[in-house]
Amino acid sequence: MHAARHITLSSALVALCAGQAFGLTPPPPPCAYSGDMAEGREIASTGNWSNQFVSYTTYDKADRTYFYLEHCPSGRVLRSKSQPHSLTSTGPRDASEISATVYDALASETPYTMGDLQALLRDQGVPTKRFTSKRESCACQTYFPDTVGSKTPYKKDAK
Repeated sequence: MHAARHITLSSALVALCAGQAFGLTPPPPPCAYSGDMAEGREIASTGNWSNQFVSYTTYDKADRTYFYLEHCPSGRVLRSKSQPHSLTSTGPRDASEISATVYDALASETPYTMGDLQALLRDQGVPTKRFTSKRESCACQTYFPDTVGSKTPYKKDAK
């Protein structure tokens, strides 16, 4: 009986702590899991960086991660693509390695341009693409709403 009571009290404590942690967990960013899209794929996460940059990720049916880095005032975007997660080999094209490369560069004291980041990723064999968006992204509207400039303002229903 003593062991059963201990298990019950332990379970209650775990549930209480989990409930408190759940209540303190901030909601996901407005763009994440809300149906907002990037190149036809749903945005799964967003982040903001200094100098009015945002990042967001999407996934495709082939189990690859797409990382986007966007400069909000200009609409310039750098996209990189991982190898499928189902591959057992790791290396520079692994999603965790790509995110570490990009996020370490963004967090460093060294100033990087998008061209610098693209060259860094390409040197590691990571497929990249640069383009300029004519529409304000959800992430830019969320984190830097005054940077829409001449882009079409963000609208939830515009895909």
